[in-house]
Amino acid sequence: MSLNILLVSDDMIKDRTVIHGNIDPKLIYPDIKVAQDMYIMPLLGSALYNKIQADISADVLIDPYKTLLDKYIVDALIYYTLTDLPQTLSYQFWNKGVVRKVGDNTQLPTMSELIDVSNKYKSRAEFYANRCRLYLRQYAATLFPEYLNPGSGLDDMRPEHKAYSMPIYLGDDCGNYKTYEQKYQGNKPDCC
Repeated sequence: MSLNILLVSDDMIKDRTVIHGNIDPKLIYPDIKVAQDMYIMPLLGSALYNKIQADISADVLIDPYKTLLDKYIVDALIYYTLTDLPQTLSYQFWNKGVVRKVGDNTQLPTMSELIDVSNKYKSRAEFYANRCRLYLRQYAATLFPEYLNPGSGLDDMRPEHKAYSMPIYLGDDCGNYKTYEQKYQGNKPDCC
């Protein structure tokens, strides 16, 4: 479980994106935390993620970790946060239940439009996450030993090495060699 230390602030998100400055920060903070835990921790692995959080907490974050955060993690985290914000800002919990907010002189987007906005920002986030992943793979051995040694506990996350998510499962027969071996009488296809 991660600490409640945010790697970006609501002001940073407002300054670097189209998010309006008058949005209450308490509506943004939960999505920053969720984006860190769901996307950034798997990107970095538990050990590296925890080191960066601990260094921020102790106010001792220095290079190369500061460079990693400033040049690679922040952009990915900002756009992963924006992936969830359209629904968060549109629907809020009140004592009467879940309410969709409506402002003066505004037109509500459809759910399809909210999903399109979310997908746009997820695509950007995945681009920045891939840049971060490539940087880590290049410099892990010399600069980031925590990336190569994420821990051995059951709750420790190992860094994910794939860049993009695919919402459609196309099958993975290559992962099951026995299936191919039986299917092709021992001739392994080129994809494996």
